[in-house]
Amino acid sequence: MDALMRRRLAVPLIGLSLLMVVPAIAGTWVLWFEFGNTYRALSVAVGVLLLAQLGLAASIGVRPARDVPWLRIAMIALAFMLACGVAAVRRSL
Repeated sequence: MDALMRRRLAVPLIGLSLLMVVPAIAGTWVLWFEFGNTYRALSVAVGVLLLAQLGLAASIGVRPARDVPWLRIAMIALAFMLACGVAAVRRSL
């Protein structure tokens, strides 16, 4: 896979990751003192998962690969699903 194709694949994934990371981090920052320690810990966990997702999306555009990096794409989807699960648990508190 050439560099142009890697970037074409990475840019939408980075954009989608940023659409999730920015509100999660901003919400954690703004609501930090409103909730208890469990809510804070789960908010930090969501932020870490989404930041890992952003890092994986950026790595698709930077690290060379011979073919489509399906493993990294699957890891991005897994990080998204885990973050959604943690957010659902956080909301039920």
